[in-house]
Amino acid sequence: MLKRTYALLLIPTYPIFMLCMLLQGMAISISAPFLAVYFTEELGVSAGTFGIFTAVTLISGVALSMLIAKHSDAGLNRRKLMVICMTFNAIAFAGYIFIHDFYPLLIYMTVFTAVGAPAMPQLFASSREAVNASASADHAFANSTLRSMFSLGFISGPLAGAVLLGHFGYQGVFLSTTIIFLINALLVYSFVRSSGAARQISKSAHKPVRLHRNPRVLVPFLVLTLLYAGHWANNLNISLFIVNTLGGNTQNVASVASICALLEIPFMFMLGLLSAKYSNKLLMGWGIATGAVYYLFVLGAGELWQLIAGQVLLAFFVAVISAIGISYIQDLLPDLPGYASTLYTNATTIGRLTGSLAGGAAAQWVGYRHSYWLCLILIVCSLGLLLWPQRSPEEKITHQMAS
Repeated sequence: MLKRTYALLLIPTYPIFMLCMLLQGMAISISAPFLAVYFTEELGVSAGTFGIFTAVTLISGVALSMLIAKHSDAGLNRRKLMVICMTFNAIAFAGYIFIHDFYPLLIYMTVFTAVGAPAMPQLFASSREAVNASASADHAFANSTLRSMFSLGFISGPLAGAVLLGHFGYQGVFLSTTIIFLINALLVYSFVRSSGAARQISKSAHKPVRLHRNPRVLVPFLVLTLLYAGHWANNLNISLFIVNTLGGNTQNVASVASICALLEIPFMFMLGLLSAKYSNKLLMGWGIATGAVYYLFVLGAGELWQLIAGQVLLAFFVAVISAIGISYIQDLLPDLPGYASTLYTNATTIGRLTGSLAGGAAAQWVGYRHSYWLCLILIVCSLGLLLWPQRSPEEKITHQMAS
């Protein structure tokens, strides 16, 4: 593994992408755990209203990201695009510092977070181009390494956010997030150089992809959407399940979350190594099966220690859908890294939104424990789709001619 990691570090600009991904995770996680409290206590809105705010700002970036992705693969300067998007992310979070009324903040964040949304998929796309330019075939390991850096940032971010909140209040939290996004934009502007060769390849190989007419791409997209929907239903309900059903406290909630996050990183590196021997589709199948076992585990858990032990299963599942999921999509569209990375990001976004809404409704109707039947149903459906044979339009024509 050390040899493969060293080879990645030798790829031009790849260490910068790793640093940017670490900072991206930190920027998001510094403020994310405290936003619900900020909206309910500082802005005086209900939890339901905050949920609407989250849904609107999430969806606003999906269509724009897809449109930008197609142009980026057709020759749009990816470096400039990342700088612009990261700068708009900084401008978006600066809005929390200056705007303290809900509706103006909703409009402001909807616009600026939409423009900033392509930053993450374009980071993955640029790293994919860098790996391609190096003549390396270690794509899954490269994605696993990048995603583990994001997870590392996501672990350290809440700790830093808690310190900032204690000393400087919410203004310090939002200002720090804004500064980190600006640092990321500066890093990309200063150290990343656009690859003309990569853009030429994308131009010559660019073919329009119609998602709804290409089951070979649509089905993996739906698989990831269902998996993330179940995962975010779990994220929504697990803390309430621990406190209200298992009799735990907020410290137990933090411990469970930390154990899962810490285990994700070595699992991602392990998956990167396994990807050299096994296909992404097979690894996805392993991950889905492990996730199903975890949901069954929660359904039968009667003690807190059982749930803590189950975090090993959840960490492997999350590592698969995070690190292998993006490689699975990218390998289907090797000449369209921007479009493929955006498909993955949009699947996670739609899944997060769907899972949050459906998970909340299920918990309200059937209780926290039985809400995990929804997670189990979603993951079984995703496994069925994964096993369903898909053919591209070209393969269908060939099959029809042969028959």
